Order: sequence, then C-alpha cells, then structure tokens
Amino acid sequence: MGPEGVVGAHCSCPVGSGGYCKHVAALLLTWQAQPEQFVEQAELDELLERRTKAELIALIRQMLRHEPELEWLLETPLPATGKARGRVDPATYRRQAAALFENAEYEWGVEGEIAESLLAIKEIGDGFLAQQDSAGAAAVYGAILDPVLKNYDTFGDEDGDLSGVLIGCVTGLGQCLPDEALDPETRAAILRQLWEVYRFDVDTGGRSLGDDARDLLVDRTTPEERNTIAGWVREALPAGDSWSDNWHRQVYGGFLLDLAADTLDDETFLRICREMGRLLDLVDRLLSLGRMDEAVDAAAEASDYELIGLADLFVEHSHGEIGDRLMQERAEKSDDSRIPEWLKKRALARNDRPAALELARQLFRKMPSLQGYQEIREIAHSLDRWEALRPELMAHVQQSPHPELLIRIYLDEGEIDQALEAVKTQPRSWGGYYVQDIRLDVAKAAEATRPRAALEIYRHEAERRIAERGRDNYQTACSMLRKVRDLYARLGESDTWTAYIAALREQNRSLRALKEELAAAGL
Repeated sequence: MGPEGVVGAHCSCPVGSGGYCKHVAALLLTWQAQPEQFVEQAELDELLERRTKAELIALIRQMLRHEPELEWLLETPLPATGKARGRVDPATYRRQAAALFENAEYEWGVEGEIAESLLAIKEIGDGFLAQQDSAGAAAVYGAILDPVLKNYDTFGDEDGDLSGVLIGCVTGLGQCLPDEALDPETRAAILRQLWEVYRFDVDTGGRSLGDDARDLLVDRTTPEERNTIAGWVREALPAGDSWSDNWHRQVYGGFLLDLAADTLDDETFLRICREMGRLLDLVDRLLSLGRMDEAVDAAAEASDYELIGLADLFVEHSHGEIGDRLMQERAEKSDDSRIPEWLKKRALARNDRPAALELARQLFRKMPSLQGYQEIREIAHSLDRWEALRPELMAHVQQSPHPELLIRIYLDEGEIDQALEAVKTQPRSWGGYYVQDIRLDVAKAAEATRPRAALEIYRHEAERRIAERGRDNYQTACSMLRKVRDLYARLGESDTWTAYIAALREQNRSLRALKEELAAAGL
C-alpha cells in the first residue's frame, strides 16, 4: 500500500500473479474493515540483529522442531561477514541435494518441490558469490549440478523446474570464472563441471541445457584450457557409424572448431570437418577459398536434407547456378519434395515463372493442398494459363484421397453450391475422424446465399453433439442452435423454429445439463 492506494500485489495461488485473485481481494477488504489488525513488520535482518545470542539459539531450536530436515545447515559453511572461513567443502551440499531426489516420491509436481529446495541451497552459493568468495560459490553450484544431472531424466521435468536450477548453477559458475584469485584447482573443477553439463546435454539428444556451458567453455577460457577441453571432447567421440554416432561427431566437431577457431589453419580446419562430418562448414570454407571443384564434389555426396543447406551456401557465395544444377540433378533421382520446393523458390526469385509453374504442378501432383492450388493459380494467371490448367488440377483433386481439399477449393473460389453438393456426397468421416470443421465452414459460407442449406447443417451438427452427451458438447450445440434460430428468423419461419426447439427439448427432457445450457443460451 502507498499514500494513493495499492502499489503492487501478488499471491502464491495459481492465478495470483499481479494480485488479481480472490485472496488479495479478501485481504484488502479485511484491511479496509479492520486496519488495526495489520502490524508493520521490520526487515528480517533487523529483527535478527535485535536478538541476543541466547535468543537466537532458542529461536533456531524452535525452528528445527518444526522443520527438522534443516538440521544439516548447522554443520554447513554459510556466507557470513566478520568471521574467518576456511575452504568450503562441497560434500555437505552434495549430500543434501542428493537426498532431495532420494527421498522424493514419484508423483506429479514433485520436480517443482525438489527444485525449490535446490534453489534454497543455491542461494547459499549466491551468498558466497556476493561476498566475492568465488571458490565457496563454485563449491555449492558444483555440488548441486552432480545430483541434478544424475536424476534429471528419472524425474522428467516437464515444467522445466530442474532445468532452471541447472542453468542457474551454470550461470553462477560462469560468474566465478573471471575471479583472478581463483586457485588453479578450483578453476579446473569449474571447467570440468561445465563440460559435464554440456556432455550430458549432447548425450541426451541436445535440449539446449548445455548451451550456456558450451559458450563459457569457449569464451571464458585460456588457450591452454581450451586445449585441455578439446582433449575431453576427443575422448568422448564415439567410434561407431550409427546415426547417433555420426550426429555426436558432428556436434562435438563443431565444438572442436570453436575451441580452436583462433589457431586452426585452413587445412586443419578442413580435415576436422571431414573427420567429423561437418559438411556445411567444409563446403563453406572451400567456397571461401575458391576451391570450387572440391566444394561441388563434397556437396554431391550429401544427403537430400544436407544438400538443401549446401545449395543455399552456393547461392550465398554468388554461385547460385551451381546450386541450381546440383538440386536439379538430385531432383531427377530423389522423391524428397523439399528439392523441387527449393527449385521453385529459386525460379520465382529470378522471375522464371514458367519454370516455377511447372515445379509447382509437380509438387501439387505429389502433395495436393489448398496452398499449392492457390500458388499455381496465382502463377498461371500471370502467364494467362489458368483457364487451361484448372480442369487438370480439379480432375487430380477429385481422384485424390483427400475429399476435404475439393470442398476447400470450392469455398476458396466462392462456389457455394458445389461445396454444398460435395459435402452431401462425401463420407461423414475419413481417416477414422468425423468430418465436422469442413461441414461447419461450408454452412458458414452458405449462410448469406443458401440459408436453408446452412441451417440444415447446423441442425445436424447440433443434434450430433447432443447425442454425444457432455456439457462441453451441449455448449457447442447451443452455439449452433442460435445460428439455426437466426436463420429461421431470416426465412420468416420463426414458428418452425419454435416447434423445432420445443420438440428437441421434449426429446431430451431427461438431460438436466442440456436444459441448463439451453436456458443460459437464451434458447
């Protein structure tokens, strides 16, 4: 509160962010009615400073009676001013962090509870860091990271609570690194912990958990340290030839290149790229060196997916015609639709609309879609070829296993009668799913010019929803019934609507929830 009213508010309930909840409202009403019940409290530090040593001991005893699990803090080094302190042993913090996982029950939301307790331990490290005790802070952060990494996948962490703790500890370790007073042993331990975080992330598929650790290992290390880290990377390289092994080599290869970026000559760079499967980096450097034949040979060995990125490189290096040729050659022997898509975009970029049209037709034959139809129509109109092409496309759509697409095209072109007829003749389900959205889209499009057809669709869909039961279905049915009512009114058939809704109520008179929703909707 301030002189002019509420300054800010917050509540720990699920909707209490910003104070917009019933608990804050109740508190304000109580304050307004009984302000004498509210007593302003001094800051915590001030309250503790008022106590004598004996009182503080008694206070701690009382607290431990209520929270006995905090007893471990009595033997734990804590950041405090005015007292000499030796080297901080991380073992106590590590045991407590590990115990949080060991004693946790596997239930929904437990990760958040563990994370909250881990953050309480992390605050001790933050305290050491605030007092410029980087070694003490690093001991705490590292002690937390070890059990988090060991238990991360066991507990799931769907909401990212444990990830937040992990990244927070990595950030803390990064803040310790610039401290010139750090002894070599502590600094080496920090780098090793950061490496373990990055390695864990790579070995578990790459979830961006180790991105900050990777950046710190590259940006805040000496050449000698980067050489040591490169040795760790080489030890971690897999020897196999599986997809996973190749992926690991590519990721670690990129890390090696960054670690040695300031010292690698061109030939060493190219050798590492070849050894680690870093094809994009390889071709990019070859193009920069003007070694065109080698770049083309390397690109020719690429997978379809890799070739798309490589073709972009050729364009970036002002050799788009070579990228075009590589992609055209691959298109003749590949079914990957991304290749003609790339060629089509290139044709449009150089305003070769006939070529773009042919590629768009090829793509449409493979994967017919409304977007593809619209694109062909736009290009063909500019070439005055649409009237000749449309029958071909429509024939293909009518023979395709995508009945919804035909209706979408009719709606896109404003052919409401054809869309209504297509809805009648198409099955009410395909692919195991009931066709609802397209039927409602047709009804909405038909409201203006074919109101009776529209209301028949709305009626059927409303009745189907009611038959499926459930309050959500009833609410959806009511929204459709309102449309039916309005359409009957437009047709001057309000009496028909009255009879229809009365019959519907009678037919479903035992459905209490439906009657409530009908009343709420004014039906």
